[in-house]
Amino acid sequence: MAWTRFPVATVLAVVLLAGALPAPAAWAGEGSPVIRPIVTWSIADRFGMDADGDGFIDIPNTPEYAHNRAPGSCPGACAEPRFEVEFQVGLTGTSVDPARLPVVDYRWYVSGGALTTPLHHVTTLPELKVSLPEGAYTVDVRAGIRFGWATLETGVVEDFVVEDLLVVAIGDSYASGEGNPESARQPSSEARWAGSYDSGATAAHAAAHRSTLAWPARVALSLERTGNATSVTFVTVATSGARIDAGILSPQGGETPVAQVDELRAIVGNRRIDLLFIQAGGNDVGFTRVVRSLIEADRMFDPICYDRLIENTFAAVADGDWSRGVRLGYDAPVSIVCRPDESDRGWGQLPGLVGLPGAFDRLAEQLSRLDIDRVLLVGYPDPTGAEAGGSTCGEIVGDTTPPFRFNEIDRHEQALGVDRLLEPLNDTLRSVAASKNWAYVDGIAEAFAAGHGYCAPWPDYGPGWFRNPGQDDVVELVGGSDVTWYRTATQSAVLQGESRVRTSGTLHPNELGHDAIARMVLLTLGDG
Repeated sequence: MAWTRFPVATVLAVVLLAGALPAPAAWAGEGSPVIRPIVTWSIADRFGMDADGDGFIDIPNTPEYAHNRAPGSCPGACAEPRFEVEFQVGLTGTSVDPARLPVVDYRWYVSGGALTTPLHHVTTLPELKVSLPEGAYTVDVRAGIRFGWATLETGVVEDFVVEDLLVVAIGDSYASGEGNPESARQPSSEARWAGSYDSGATAAHAAAHRSTLAWPARVALSLERTGNATSVTFVTVATSGARIDAGILSPQGGETPVAQVDELRAIVGNRRIDLLFIQAGGNDVGFTRVVRSLIEADRMFDPICYDRLIENTFAAVADGDWSRGVRLGYDAPVSIVCRPDESDRGWGQLPGLVGLPGAFDRLAEQLSRLDIDRVLLVGYPDPTGAEAGGSTCGEIVGDTTPPFRFNEIDRHEQALGVDRLLEPLNDTLRSVAASKNWAYVDGIAEAFAAGHGYCAPWPDYGPGWFRNPGQDDVVELVGGSDVTWYRTATQSAVLQGESRVRTSGTLHPNELGHDAIARMVLLTLGDG
């Protein structure tokens, strides 16, 4: 039977007369609502899934995932990704379900984007699912409504955009999620890190200490939950211990033998990266070495060389030369003095603050070979704040396990760390971002220092002090005011250490700290 095309108002009037729908009084007279068909669309979520059913969010980190293909379907270069779009037809101005109309069928015409010829589908229900590459499209849907004497046609045409945000993270342990495993170690098992349906990706996550509690993953999850008009593909190659020249641009060694930029190219191929998150620079100026040096230096146990040890530490932060040492000497007739010792401690040379801009130049040159829309460089937090009123911690890492049982970072050393490491580091990152037209996520140090430092109270979750928010959005994770946003040495040993002396998660943001960073990243994205 041929369809007869009528205006929408005519079709609905006839439908009412035919008794297919009730005729509310509100449909008649001046000011009555305009009743017309509408089409809505949504794109299926891609991040936040638990494909392997283990109870944890997956970070697949495979080329097939990045291109939305079935696992194992593209051993070579993956084809252009396609994304599932679902259409629904409804009516405005009435609560009546379109399924109550005597519809013969729905005829769908999708055109534009990467399509050389329009797609044509016929369905009996007011819905359709199609897979399309990213781009701008038009959908023309027509419904045929049958009466005894004719089949009337009504339709609507809408433009829509298929968009999947490819969000990528590179960097060090502050971006990977060190200190925040998916689940804590047990007597018979190690801590569990981010998982994937791909065993190789799961092993790489474990070696890198990657977690879905890390701020890049929480930002990606929040973006995925923002609306139905876009989806998010999230990839992270951030690795604990990484430096720009040893980990990001070249292999880190050990269990992480592939440079992050090479791993990233292998995963995303030629896909455009919509958002690239970077948190790097801390290891390039020797963050972990500073922590160790400040813990070891103690005026009570080494009053003669204490000042020299402290000065050596921050001189190395500046110029990257960690060969400086100290030795005891004797001046006639009986005085014991501390002398500099230039023998190599085995720690080697780092870029230091003076070489950090050059390291980022090398990184930017490599990133220029990728198709990237927007880069965000993230600053580092301040662990010294004990109270929102401005007081600092009495000590940091005082809970450290052996062999440093009696050592800590005291208030004086904390102040030096902020003045000679943290603030110059964040200033350098801010300058680097400005020089490369990257966005800089500022204010992180100040937020942590305002009562959320290492020695602030633990968040009260009831029994325990650790919570994996799972698929909860970033805005749902709260821990109260004036609680610590840091992972302590004790917590790190319990959560992920293979023994009580394995405390690599110490002085890293806990789940609340990562949530706070994620919020600031989202604010920066909103401002841009």
